[in-house]
Amino acid sequence: MDETKLPDPEDLQALLAAALALPALKPHAARLERLRQDYARGVAQKDAPLAVALVGATGAGKSTLLNALAGQHLAREGEDRPTSTTATVFAPAGAELEALARVGATVTRYTASPNGLWGGQIFIDTPDLNSVATTHREVARAALELADVALVVMHRGSVAEATQIEFLSEFARRRALVFLINFADELSADSREALKAQARKLASEQLGLPQDSIPTFAISARSARTGKDVSGEFGAFLFHLRELATQAVASRVRRGNALGALEELATRVESSLQETEALLSRTRAALEAGLNRTSEGLRKDFDSRLGLAHGYLASEVRRQAAGRFWGPAAWGLRLSLWGAGGMGAATFLARRSLPVGLAVAAASTALDAVRDRTRARAAETTVVEPFEDDLAVESAARAALIEARAVAHASGLSPEALGVPDTGTLLAELQAMRASTWRYTATTAVAEAVARWWRVARWLVLPLINLPLFALLGHVGYRVVRAYLEGPLLTTEYFVNAGALFVLLAGAGALLASGSLAGAGRAAHRAGRLRFMEALTTLSGRLGEAVEDTLRPGRDAARRMLSLIRGR
Repeated sequence: MDETKLPDPEDLQALLAAALALPALKPHAARLERLRQDYARGVAQKDAPLAVALVGATGAGKSTLLNALAGQHLAREGEDRPTSTTATVFAPAGAELEALARVGATVTRYTASPNGLWGGQIFIDTPDLNSVATTHREVARAALELADVALVVMHRGSVAEATQIEFLSEFARRRALVFLINFADELSADSREALKAQARKLASEQLGLPQDSIPTFAISARSARTGKDVSGEFGAFLFHLRELATQAVASRVRRGNALGALEELATRVESSLQETEALLSRTRAALEAGLNRTSEGLRKDFDSRLGLAHGYLASEVRRQAAGRFWGPAAWGLRLSLWGAGGMGAATFLARRSLPVGLAVAAASTALDAVRDRTRARAAETTVVEPFEDDLAVESAARAALIEARAVAHASGLSPEALGVPDTGTLLAELQAMRASTWRYTATTAVAEAVARWWRVARWLVLPLINLPLFALLGHVGYRVVRAYLEGPLLTTEYFVNAGALFVLLAGAGALLASGSLAGAGRAAHRAGRLRFMEALTTLSGRLGEAVEDTLRPGRDAARRMLSLIRGR
């Protein structure tokens, strides 16, 4: 056996241990471990004598055949009842039997007889496959796991025994099989050929093997014990056995067995990996479809929340626009309607009592600042935090997840095992998404909207607001200079009236600027809504990636195992 072309059993063991994290592989863990051990044994025991297991139904003549091959009475014979209840190993002195002893087989040493037809081998006499005691089949299975060749002894009347075929299906591709139709001395030549053809057909249809790939012989073990070959096929059978026992052929047999075990291991792993990938793909598709279905309802919910926070957005637009303005109108833009109203009232009161007017102006400005801070917090709470009766969003979250969770449950797994979040987790994600979108809307979206507005307003709105103020200031300056030069001096009432007019013009300018900013407020609202939809798409992709990332170590180990096996 050329071991350089076969994977290292230890590497295979480590990868298999990691790949068993895949739920699709876990039910086959015991079977896969047996295959791995079988492969490792085939690689390690390349030069050991062949171990030959005799398997078959009750009364098939396994023990009789064993005695005929050994040339001495080793196994107890019996045709009418099961005589082999445990696996019994008959081995020549010096043969290594540690592995067979570990599975509970009874070990009997024998000395090869000169009368033996094929003595000196390790024979494993197994319990009957069709016994009512199911433990018999388990004992036979454990024995065959440690054998190299299986001599399948069939009674003339039990070639199509169902339990026998079922048992062999597990070993068909990883053991050298030899079919023996026993009691040929009781059959005609035509019957022998018919039974042999039937056995080959079963091998093809039930075991998936080519009909001509399994040596099939019609023999009489009972006659062979007395040196007779009634069918003329026992000699060919012996020749085949002796050929198997040669070192070159035995090595080839073990290599074939190891490759068979390796291929079955790879097939199981590949099938489970494909099943896992398909399950994850269906889960991700279901999750993304659910989010797509509910995205419109979630968008409307966020849109309505932005609508409730429109007052704060409008004030934030005015505040940022005021930062670009210069002149008295910028002060008015920083005030809310309440603040602007307070300043207007202060102007009229100042005509009667200047201290009272100043006090009202200061108070309204302070209250306006406090109100802005309160409004900012209230707006954020409205947009971000869930409502007390937020049934619409919760219902949308449940609807988004229901199909993906159903896919997980249908596969026998918990949704969390496939990376599908629960409703509470999705609601938290939506809340975090609203918070992020709100921060973007209240800062970046507003700033970009104001910047677009300013590109026009600096040439149209700003001159329109400031020119009347400059004219008033020019007029007042002219009157002051003239009064100083020509007399009489201007009265206090004149300056109060001029100041009041200045404030009114500035307020009118601020109202004009506010009116021109209505489009900027709507633009910020639209940008926030668009950002929310983009965030929903991103969330859908991120949740889909979380599904794809589940079981990643097991899937990677399975892929590396397939690469290791198929890349040989």
